[in-house]
Amino acid sequence: MLEGKIIKFYRELRNMTQKELGDGICSGTHVSKIERGLTEVSDETIHFLANRLQIDIQNEMNLYRNVELLLRKWEEAIIMKLDVKTETIKKQLEQIPLLQIPDFYRTHTLLLTRYYILTEQRKKTETLLQEMEKWTELSHREQSMLLHIKGIYGLQMKHDYYEAIDLLKQVDPTYYNNPEYYYHMAVAYHSTNSRVLSYYYASKALSYFEKSHCYVRVIETEMLMLIQIEQEPTSGPQNEKYQELIEMCENFGLEKQKALLLHNFGYHSILHGHFEDACRHYKASMQLKDPSTSNYLGSLEGYVNAATLLGKEPVTTILQLAQKGLKTAQETGSTTFVHFFHMHIYRLKKQDDLYFHYLETELYPHLKKLGYVLPAEHYEIKLFDFYNRNENLEKANMYAKYIADKNRRSNQFV
Repeated sequence: MLEGKIIKFYRELRNMTQKELGDGICSGTHVSKIERGLTEVSDETIHFLANRLQIDIQNEMNLYRNVELLLRKWEEAIIMKLDVKTETIKKQLEQIPLLQIPDFYRTHTLLLTRYYILTEQRKKTETLLQEMEKWTELSHREQSMLLHIKGIYGLQMKHDYYEAIDLLKQVDPTYYNNPEYYYHMAVAYHSTNSRVLSYYYASKALSYFEKSHCYVRVIETEMLMLIQIEQEPTSGPQNEKYQELIEMCENFGLEKQKALLLHNFGYHSILHGHFEDACRHYKASMQLKDPSTSNYLGSLEGYVNAATLLGKEPVTTILQLAQKGLKTAQETGSTTFVHFFHMHIYRLKKQDDLYFHYLETELYPHLKKLGYVLPAEHYEIKLFDFYNRNENLEKANMYAKYIADKNRRSNQFV
């Protein structure tokens, strides 16, 4: 009986015993049976108990029925990255004490964790994840939802891509009707340089987002698929596709997605040797970002790289930008960018020995630890070339072995 659940919740919230609640109305034993739905009870008795608890029982019953719908809408808003709707529903839910009733508590906690990841609140995310580790007897849906959340956390906060893949592979779509997790699988495989699997899962996610008419996620997914295509040696420039996606962002007022596209367009331009275009795209991306964030630092680092390769700006100007980036990275605790800006400074000052020493002892181990496959492979080749040029064959062979091991195949040729 719903009335009984609500009465029990508010009685415990008020720190009242069953005897105290029933005093002058009915016995404590009868209150116990009402709470457990084990007895018939008159509307009058429910009215008296609700008055003592200072609640409107009809209003609370309506709220109870509305919570499930609100939680479902909140999940959809988070998945679709509808920022205003996400915040509005969160505020609505915060006004409903019944949210803490066991029927809703776990679903709300899972969604709140997703919200904290979405809004980059790492400490709050980790606090809830620690709490959920103690949960027992999860439903199939709760288990898969928790695996999905842990996978997103591994991707976006821990940067442990192999762990993320392992977690996401355990999600059971039979009980968890959220194909969005295919997108996170695609990102994880992209981050480990598994382009075919990344494209495959991205295409599955794209189908879901297109059916949902969620243009934010459609753009993000198409961008991810585009990155896989352009890394193929035979793909050629994809300028028109980038322009098309950027125009879509402008049409829908999606500044975050536009900033990310411009950043990726900058990287794409560097790959094809178009350094002037790369500078322009990185600068445009930076103008759409908060200068105190790691996203901004990423585009600043890209601009410093492109400007150095272009060679038109004075070295002192680029060096000042690199030093500014290093200072911001240190202040915000962005360790990866601390390393990259150190590398840029050594390169701009032509301090080759310091550059390669820092690369080998600081940046390369950091990239390996975080599972950044593509940049780690790039720097293995740079270190091999460096030691080969300097006739340090022992070190050159060590990095050659790393490169060879990644390209071994199980073919049975004669």
